[in-house]
Amino acid sequence: MNWAQSLCYIGLASTLYMTGIVWFAQIVHYPLLGRNKDDSFSDFAREYQRRTLWVVTPGLAGELASATLLVIIAPQLTSWLGMLLLVAIWLLTLRFQIPQHLALKRGYSEQIHRHLVQGNLVRSLLWTIRAGVMIWTTIVFSAG
Repeated sequence: MNWAQSLCYIGLASTLYMTGIVWFAQIVHYPLLGRNKDDSFSDFAREYQRRTLWVVTPGLAGELASATLLVIIAPQLTSWLGMLLLVAIWLLTLRFQIPQHLALKRGYSEQIHRHLVQGNLVRSLLWTIRAGVMIWTTIVFSAG
């Protein structure tokens, strides 16, 4: 197995992991946030964000490292497409999701909650497309 193949497997595992997490958040976690609208919501938001960080950090790090190294070591079209999708996901996260989470730490807002769920749907779809790209990339690089 060469470096490109190893990076594909790391990237694929990380991407599938994150795709599962983001769809779990979309279908289960984020919709349930709207059920806790009382004064304890800020404490709840702070705690779930702290705990979520421990869950997503390994997947995010694996994706970022493998995607970056893959475009350097094997700059194929699929490598660049995977990186482009990852950059789009990160930009959406930094521009919209993180500020919305920070706002929810100050207290529940129906509008912010709605935007969080809607924005996460876009990220979920992008991550699903990225998973498909990573499956294809892994097949291509594994075929040698």
